[in-house]
Amino acid sequence: MTTTKQRTYGNWRRGDGAGLFGLGPVGTLCMFGIGLLAVFMLSVSLLYALVTVLIGALFLVPLAVRIKGRTGLQVLAARIAWWRGHSRRQHLYRSGVASRVAAHHQLPGILARSEVYAVETGRAGHLGVVVIPQSRHYTVTLRCSPEGRDLVDQSVLDTRVAHLAAWLDTLAREPGLVQAAVTVETTPDPGTQLAAEVAATTSPHAPDLARAVLDEVVRTYPAGAAVVETRVSLTYTVPPGRRAMSHQDVCREVASRLPGLHTGLSAAGAGGVQPMSPQSLAAVVRAAYDPAVALDLARDPGAAPPWDAAGPVAAKESWDSYRHDSGVSRTWGMAEAPRGVTFSNTFSRLTDPDPQLKRKRVTLFYRPYAPAEAVRLVENDKRDARFNVGKKPRPSARDLADLEAAEQAAQEEAAGAGMVRFTLLVTATVDTVAELEQADRLIASRASEARMVLRPMYGAQAASFAAGLPAGVVLPTHATIPF
Repeated sequence: MTTTKQRTYGNWRRGDGAGLFGLGPVGTLCMFGIGLLAVFMLSVSLLYALVTVLIGALFLVPLAVRIKGRTGLQVLAARIAWWRGHSRRQHLYRSGVASRVAAHHQLPGILARSEVYAVETGRAGHLGVVVIPQSRHYTVTLRCSPEGRDLVDQSVLDTRVAHLAAWLDTLAREPGLVQAAVTVETTPDPGTQLAAEVAATTSPHAPDLARAVLDEVVRTYPAGAAVVETRVSLTYTVPPGRRAMSHQDVCREVASRLPGLHTGLSAAGAGGVQPMSPQSLAAVVRAAYDPAVALDLARDPGAAPPWDAAGPVAAKESWDSYRHDSGVSRTWGMAEAPRGVTFSNTFSRLTDPDPQLKRKRVTLFYRPYAPAEAVRLVENDKRDARFNVGKKPRPSARDLADLEAAEQAAQEEAAGAGMVRFTLLVTATVDTVAELEQADRLIASRASEARMVLRPMYGAQAASFAAGLPAGVVLPTHATIPF
């Protein structure tokens, strides 16, 4: 009897630059600059030199202090940005007849100026392309039907992961691609889909016993079941030399690139891949902002409003939560990837349905590096890792492991592998603010099972909520804190 060893994955790195006293490369340069300035001031006056050192220390100490993976300066800047927006009442949104947005319920925040263009594909009807004018981003979303992992051999799962890696590698060579987002959204199933399917397919001449059995199945089967929807959103931008192109021309060009990406997704276990229409996109966004209408939209997808009316009636962003129409949401971001090796099913519990939550959305963001940029990056990472090891008389085990990972990444890149930045957002939606505490404990448990560290997206709940929707929000592009 032979046993197959389960394949492991990992070797991801945070990519922190080398520096002294935990300052990083920019902070280290600033420290040397302040030191030179203090020496110059010393030739003028001792008091001026002391003042220079004191002001420099006030600037450098927050850079050196780490608070849950972020520098003190980042935490302080985030607080100031939040207070500034809160004082201007930017955390509140009202639409409809009781507000200045009286024409319709447009989307709030980052998506306020977004538009959807319909592109005729000739084979699958109209394809919806979401355009965010301020960032010149164009996003198409593919709805997938994953085949699942139940009763599937481990070798098949490993093959799917290998095909996904190959698909991500092709994204690095896709012209103009900025980001790929894979979203798994789960909602409790009230049983309406099963009931509708049974009612539509039951013969009027069916025996009474068969009808009784089907009625019993419709009543009992939906208990504990869930609706799982998987989407892949691809966000493109226009190259600098082609800024004169109209939105319609860019949308048609983006739609023409999709057929080549379908095959790779299907081989990775995505099953049937279908581009989403403008109406389907609006229905998903409307249900996310107002979960109370999700059931009605599931029964009648044609009842979805247009994109410019898919927003909430009212929304209020708090420091650690986001209230929108009939739901309250909290979004967590990945603060630390799983240490060591992982398996193909490590993240499965994080994406599995949770009946305690009204909705749960897990989104993985991939931002591939261009091949030329990947070469420079792996060499810089290897140099920084060697510096971090060499500056200490007794380097820690983590420093040595980081050096080994950097050298392995450089070897794999030289052999033809691609490099991708990735992060993860988890959004949980409940009915009331009081239920957020239970959701927090539940998500913390799921993150622990996935061996990763999640932190609430403090001060950015509205933007993080919008980033998980099929609209192509690239958060670093809209960030106000550039470090």
